[in-house]
Amino acid sequence: MDDLSLYLLDIVQNAFKANADALTILINENQQNNSLSMIIKDNGEGMSTEESEAALSPFYTTRTTRKVGLGLPFLKMAANLSSGDLSIVSEKGVGTTVTVWFTKNHINTPPLGNIAETIYTIMIHPKLKDLKYIHTIDDQSFTLDYGTIINILDGVPLTDLQVMTYLKSYINDNVDYLRRQL
Repeated sequence: MDDLSLYLLDIVQNAFKANADALTILINENQQNNSLSMIIKDNGEGMSTEESEAALSPFYTTRTTRKVGLGLPFLKMAANLSSGDLSIVSEKGVGTTVTVWFTKNHINTPPLGNIAETIYTIMIHPKLKDLKYIHTIDDQSFTLDYGTIINILDGVPLTDLQVMTYLKSYINDNVDYLRRQL
């Protein structure tokens, strides 16, 4: 994958397959520590310790359509190549938290990518009931709360062209604002 937003989407797709309907996505860019981290928490079925460890192997997948699962192993490799790492904490019946961190200015750190498009794509998934997206850059943060957006829209679908355009712009504008505060 070319950028971190695509890895994020892959992790969220795994969460939906594990029957998650609530997600918290935290992106933290810290200029002083030269770090970039993503934390993805879900309320899905969760995994045992053995399953969590196996999820980092490219030869493990719960899919029946193919015998490899490359998303998490490739993301871990990308993190390791930038002096970072990836961890999975999961509990059966509770959910899973995937944390990945990178050295921000390392030559091997993938770009964040189109985070607005990715968050919007997650928001329109039919299984989603709750999403908190928090993007922090140093001591400034932007929070998008799915429930608040749904209440404001009062029945107007997220797939409405004007809503889609506005939401993507809203996310991009707020993340850009955080970057300008540096």
